[in-house]
Amino acid sequence: SFSKGAAPKLSQEDQEYAYPISRCMTCGCCVDVCPQYNEKIDFVGAHAVAQVDLHNMHSIGRLQKSIRLEAMMAPDGISACGNAQNCVQVCPKEIPLTTSIGKMGRETTVYAISKWLKR
Repeated sequence: SFSKGAAPKLSQEDQEYAYPISRCMTCGCCVDVCPQYNEKIDFVGAHAVAQVDLHNMHSIGRLQKSIRLEAMMAPDGISACGNAQNCVQVCPKEIPLTTSIGKMGRETTVYAISKWLKR
């Protein structure tokens, strides 16, 4: 159940990490230059991964973190990233997309292992 009022505040460190990601305007430049986004592979794209990172770190967003991580574990999710890093080179907002991709890769791995151990 949700309570009314302000959500817990992000730490200064989390705010500094989240701010550049929050500037994403989903322009699609990162997807346009991504070799993993094509007719054969339907990779979700760096912008989507970064938004999952942003939402998962927020106290309210954590409530649905497992749903987002499940989506990232889908066949065309985080594992489809080939780490070409073209996305970072063309991002007009200079968003550290590969940082989010790396973080989400680690988080999905930890999530998958914890799920497997709970079986």
